[in-house]
Amino acid sequence: MVTERWLAMLAIAAAVLGGCPLDARDFGLAYTTEWQTDFRGQANWVNLLRADFGLSLTSSLGVKAAAISVAKTREGRLMDDLLTFSNIEEDNVSLALAVCGLEWRVKRSAFFIGIRNVNEDYFTSECTSLFTNSSCGIFPTLSCNYPIANYPLASVGLDYKLMWEHWTLETSLYNGKGYNRFAGRQTVFRFCPRADGLFSITSLNGRTDDGNYFSGFALYDGVPVADEGGNEEQAVAAQKKELNATWWAYAEQKLSPCLSALVQYSFSTVRQGCRQYAGGGLVLHAGTTTGGLFVGYAGFTGRHEWACEATWHIPCQRKGYIQPALHWVRNSYGGGVAGLLRLGIEI
Repeated sequence: MVTERWLAMLAIAAAVLGGCPLDARDFGLAYTTEWQTDFRGQANWVNLLRADFGLSLTSSLGVKAAAISVAKTREGRLMDDLLTFSNIEEDNVSLALAVCGLEWRVKRSAFFIGIRNVNEDYFTSECTSLFTNSSCGIFPTLSCNYPIANYPLASVGLDYKLMWEHWTLETSLYNGKGYNRFAGRQTVFRFCPRADGLFSITSLNGRTDDGNYFSGFALYDGVPVADEGGNEEQAVAAQKKELNATWWAYAEQKLSPCLSALVQYSFSTVRQGCRQYAGGGLVLHAGTTTGGLFVGYAGFTGRHEWACEATWHIPCQRKGYIQPALHWVRNSYGGGVAGLLRLGIEI
């Protein structure tokens, strides 16, 4: 059944694609839509609309805001996968804040205070951003273990960047749980470390002419996400606050002017959930198009999953693109195959 908010979402998207006149210097819209199939007669249509706004108050101080809307036609997912093969598919969201706060830039430093999510700053490198699977956007040792400010959720937080010529140090502190509502107990403006805990994340990134290198760690002091594959005793234990840590490192190395390799690894101290993750792939640049092949493995409590993606990104017009992708998943439940065709446009 098509909901009213889904219809509103499509109306806005139609206006974007129709080239409606929007004359705002620091305003932008990005619309992403994808059609999914499991090649067995089941299908899904997912839509994501994002609006960004920026306003400079002084030469170093500004306001930043971003809001998202998500709509899809199918309630459940096409595959019973642990890692989620689509990084835009979520339950329907009429309107939610992704960013809303003040940013102050001075010399090599940048400070932000307000509403924000992890996806704005971490795991956003060139090679990882090509793939449509969720694990390349944020490692499952974080997203599957903690109820943090991860798309489509956000929370009150602080972010600090220190930038040099070849290095960037970034550290952030968030409320321990992410939300996507404007009012009520689950408001995105809620900051309650006593009940929700705290989440901190730090990353050191290096850049050279031949590649990009990333390493970091995160601390979560709160109640981790219960692992559905755990036993009853583990589920009870998961209701108590505890301190857990996650480490990760990944590298993007150029093998030739048109070919790059991607390697990822992460480990978490959680007693149940995703304890380790590893992935690797190749990215090929052919003219204006980019293709990639990626294979990832995640080890959960009593379960595991292998996931493979083959994709190709094709620019269309000035600010649009078409991207087909094929996903193969094998896990403790069996797995399956899914294909998607993604289209995107920005104005």
